[in-house]
Amino acid sequence: MEGPKEPVIVGQPAIVRIKVLVPTFMPQPPEFPSLEQQNLLVRLPERASGPVSETVNGETWSGVQRSYRVYPLIAGDITFDAQTVAVTYADPATNAPVQATVDLPPVKITAEIPGGAEGLDPLIIATGFTLEQKLEGPTDMQAGDAITRELTARISGTTPLLVPVLTPQQQSPLLRAYPKEPRISESEERGVLSGQRQEEVVYIAQQEGEAQLPEVSIDWFNLQTNQVETASVPATDLTLAPPKWQPPSLDEVLKIVAFAAIAVVAIGAVWRFLSPRIRDLREARRGRYLASRRYAEDALKTAVQAHDLNATYTALELWRSRGGNSKNAEKLEDCLTRIGAARYSGRDQSEDWSSALQSLTSLRDAAARDKDALPPLNP
Repeated sequence: MEGPKEPVIVGQPAIVRIKVLVPTFMPQPPEFPSLEQQNLLVRLPERASGPVSETVNGETWSGVQRSYRVYPLIAGDITFDAQTVAVTYADPATNAPVQATVDLPPVKITAEIPGGAEGLDPLIIATGFTLEQKLEGPTDMQAGDAITRELTARISGTTPLLVPVLTPQQQSPLLRAYPKEPRISESEERGVLSGQRQEEVVYIAQQEGEAQLPEVSIDWFNLQTNQVETASVPATDLTLAPPKWQPPSLDEVLKIVAFAAIAVVAIGAVWRFLSPRIRDLREARRGRYLASRRYAEDALKTAVQAHDLNATYTALELWRSRGGNSKNAEKLEDCLTRIGAARYSGRDQSEDWSSALQSLTSLRDAAARDKDALPPLNP
């Protein structure tokens, strides 16, 4: 087992070979290890295995050689774990199959970062790297609308496994994100890896306001120019408005009609139950009012304000019969007597109803002192 003597660049291929030789022949191919381990990407190129022969102690030995193309993903020394090869070969004396397990010698690969790329995080060293953005949906949105953002990173000269997460983790609280699983595809041509990483997120507008899909920017080291370059896509501003009014669906209308019908039936049943009782309460209340001194007070006020002399005398007698204080009514009676004299004297005399109103006010004040207040004349 042998590997490169010189350091290799992170993400770039190194060739590791395992050669198995026997003095006769192999009735079946050897069982090679995978060499897979952490921070190491292993690929088998086309025609990775092939026959070989060498002279050992003056004799020709034949066998098989397998070549691995390995890509270190971090800087530093990478030592392969203990490896073995299972070999079946023909015994030189009898040609009977002999099985053997051979331990492979340790091999170490040193991966390094080219000058100028030491500060990159994430560490992307490639011959080409681009970022693209695709938007589907309006940027002037209403609550409930959706916009889809698809980010694609294309890389050449190394594996797309080195491409970091593209979608920013911090999002506007006005948006709800629904990410899909990232899609990573890789291809290899003559030992040169390339591929892409795609991320797609659907954003739903939650409420009105101003939001933004942030800019995405990634620094990378270009092996062709030996310079750090930047790939980016711009931010996208979003304007979020309240949702437009939508007429209810047929199902919603039918539900509303059904609820309304149930409510009408319920209200009708309650009204049929309560209306006789409400009517009885109203009639009882009106009966108490008509039999009260308050009714007499109201009738007296109405008659005076209408300048109806007969009605005023009738209301005054009714008021007395219901507990009115006759002494308090003396001034009002004097005014009514003068009004009657002016009305039936046959002479053209004015009726002094203003004095009657003032007397009625005094009557009200006296009644208030007796805790039997009359209502205001002009409520």
